[in-house]
Amino acid sequence: MAEVWPFAGTRYHPKENEFDPKDVLAPPFDDIDSRNRKGLHEKSPYNIVRLIQGHEAASDDEVNNRYSRAAECYRDWKARGILQDEQRKCFYVYEQEFKLPGRKEPVKRLGFFALVKLQDFRSGKTRSFELTFDSPKSDRLRLLRQLQVNDSPLYMLYKDQEATITAVLNEVMGKGEPSVAFVDDEGTSHKLWLIHKKDPILRIHEAMKDKRLFIAHGHHRYETALKYRDEMREMTGRRDGRQPFDFSLMYLQRAEDDTLFTEPFHRMLARELGLDIDVTEVIEDLEEFYQVAEFKVNMKDPAKGAAALEAKIKPTARTKVKFAMVLPNGRAWTLTLKKDADLDEMIEEETMSAHMKSIDVVLLHRFVISRGWIGNPEVELDEDDIIYRRSIAEGLSLLARRKSCVGFFLNPLSKEEVLQVAENGELLPHCSVNFFPKIPSGLVLRDLNVGFG
Repeated sequence: MAEVWPFAGTRYHPKENEFDPKDVLAPPFDDIDSRNRKGLHEKSPYNIVRLIQGHEAASDDEVNNRYSRAAECYRDWKARGILQDEQRKCFYVYEQEFKLPGRKEPVKRLGFFALVKLQDFRSGKTRSFELTFDSPKSDRLRLLRQLQVNDSPLYMLYKDQEATITAVLNEVMGKGEPSVAFVDDEGTSHKLWLIHKKDPILRIHEAMKDKRLFIAHGHHRYETALKYRDEMREMTGRRDGRQPFDFSLMYLQRAEDDTLFTEPFHRMLARELGLDIDVTEVIEDLEEFYQVAEFKVNMKDPAKGAAALEAKIKPTARTKVKFAMVLPNGRAWTLTLKKDADLDEMIEEETMSAHMKSIDVVLLHRFVISRGWIGNPEVELDEDDIIYRRSIAEGLSLLARRKSCVGFFLNPLSKEEVLQVAENGELLPHCSVNFFPKIPSGLVLRDLNVGFG
């Protein structure tokens, strides 16, 4: 099902240009904000953030803006040899070694970069698992139109119980030193091997043919790539499925690997959604289906408050606490779903699977927030109605500064739960799961104007 090809990637050449490879990496676009954008720009004049998310200017208009500047920057880097196209088509084996809190030994994650044919979701060959927002897709589409480069890889998973593809990757790694090897400022090791020989390329290509792909990270960019493909088909009339816009750069990893880690996005509701809310009534409504226990959160010290809150909601053998609701004044409640709770009554949607209705973040949106907090099960929240944070401490800080009327703090979904949602063809609420650490941008790019497999 997956059509996977080698390609002539575009890569930085630090030795020829006297810069450190670690200084040009950046997170994917959705991990870049005002807090780290400035630092990435200052890190190196060649940091890929200048392509992914450049600074805006007061004089920007439809013609001259950060998208056009990204295209100019890219052309300049290509002309000066900062970025150079590969002379042969390759798969790129990527080993990332990183440290996790609470683990003594570092974790090694293995996968490969490839050019992969885009598939409509209705085909079932590629599966997503969560809803997307319109504004990030509009932003990425404007950049793709100008840049015509896949600046960051989509992070995709495939199931391979026999690990046949991993065996090929390990075989290649065992035959020589990596072409790229360095350690970044966070202590993460990055190594890249190039597969350009015919035999391993064919083995990987053939082994991937029966694989369904699952989006781990990059839902907005995948949908953007589909939109751009459709635009280009309409513009050029070329619908044979063999054009550069029919493919995208992806990082592929085996779904069964034990190096896949997930974390939740906690939710803080906008202040306006707290107007005229009677918290006592909210709690009374929730108690019909949840065991509710009140406690106090230390809002003066978000770090200490976060540690205590995380311990409160962590499931144990005896307690199945799922999430917590916290007010700006530090009043908080743990919400534990009752064993006899009627999920069909909580979420009155016949087409939704029982598995989906049992997921905390789904219950949070479809019952706790809509019916419990807002009091209207038909309400649809806008992009600006919820602030998402991966850090509990950051969420508590927002509450303490009265930037939000209430916060909901969750446990992570397991990899298996996420894949089951995707297999069922269902979609979780926006920002439900974060697979981490992310695949950095800047290791390999893909220029749509350069030949492909």
